[in-house]
Amino acid sequence: MTAGPLLMRSRRTFLAVLFLAALLIRFGAVLGLRDIHKFHSRTAGGTDAVEFNAIALNLAAGRGYASTVGYPTSFRAPGMPFFLSALYRISYQNYELGYLALIAVGALTCLITYFAAREILSENWARAAGILAAVYLPHVYFSTIFLSEVLFAFCVGLGLWLVLVCFRKPSGWLLAGAGLALGYGALARPIGLLLPVFLLPALVRWSEWRALRLIRIVPLLLAAAAVILPWSLRNYALYHHWVLIATNGGSTFYGANNDITLHDKHYLGSWIATNYLPGRKAIEATPDEYTHDQLEWKLGKQWVASHWIDMPLLTVYKMARFWLPDFSSGNRMFVLMQVVGYTPVGILIVLGLYVSLRRGKAMTSGWLAVHGILAANLVSTVVFYGSGRFRDSITPVLMIYAAAGLEKLAAFRFQRSHARP
Repeated sequence: MTAGPLLMRSRRTFLAVLFLAALLIRFGAVLGLRDIHKFHSRTAGGTDAVEFNAIALNLAAGRGYASTVGYPTSFRAPGMPFFLSALYRISYQNYELGYLALIAVGALTCLITYFAAREILSENWARAAGILAAVYLPHVYFSTIFLSEVLFAFCVGLGLWLVLVCFRKPSGWLLAGAGLALGYGALARPIGLLLPVFLLPALVRWSEWRALRLIRIVPLLLAAAAVILPWSLRNYALYHHWVLIATNGGSTFYGANNDITLHDKHYLGSWIATNYLPGRKAIEATPDEYTHDQLEWKLGKQWVASHWIDMPLLTVYKMARFWLPDFSSGNRMFVLMQVVGYTPVGILIVLGLYVSLRRGKAMTSGWLAVHGILAANLVSTVVFYGSGRFRDSITPVLMIYAAAGLEKLAAFRFQRSHARP
């Protein structure tokens, strides 16, 4: 079915077709790329996916939050392991169920993209955003691996949609729902901690700076805290220090800010394990994960403090990694999907971002919310490193920009066709 006839159908029919199409595309990708009876290879998802799965299996078996039996950890954010462990409690080590759940979450994200886009775009272009999400190959790919990106994209899309609806129909319950979604998103990827902060300008503008209306923001913040704090208290009981979500921030920060990521052409603006960086012996001598993490933070900050003059160049490298297709991965299928699936949509995303900022719509509450989520990701990129994974984890936002860019192209073609004698 082509996009044209689909856009003319009733909303209910469109949503049914969109969900079914997104589901079938992702199911076909799983069948084509994976043996659904087995956990995929380390090459497909890296160490992150392997450890997420190991922790989930231990949780489901009642052995606690540990990647290695007997060694409780906070090194990995718990959102994805919690999700997988819920499935493994239904059927232990049932990878078919895991893949089906991931493609269902991916397909639902396409519906949420449409609903969120509909709050700031016209009906047809909101539908275009949903269609783009359904066929966007990087998001399709993440629906086939046990990483947190597809789960995070769902949480971001849901949280954004509820916030946007709240601008139209003010409701503390909607904001609380958005807070719950964004809070769980933070448990999936700790960058989610930034999202409520970067949504504040949109919420403040909507509230028109009036003290009584600012109270409307409180449900979002309290709901997000209600999701995150129980995990933080668990970490405090484990380390006797506050760890909001995970103890891998130091390794990510130091691994992203060092001489290798500044000078080595293979790692420019990217990340390298701290095993290859100065101070590794001291890091390994630390007694636990918390002090291990703190020392890596310290070494990373020391490097940044002594390389201020180099930080603008390193930031350029990081931004290039964020916006360009990911060529650095050793996974050829991932690289192919990045190049083929991202490049044309990436052009639309950049055009849509330009259009949304130039039209003067940037200061509306709706667009401020969309820009806020992108800005949070860009700030995280500057602090840590650039990656196509991090960019595509906010697929609903990207597809809203892409649809706005597509609308601009359509308007340009229409103007040119009517300008001809």
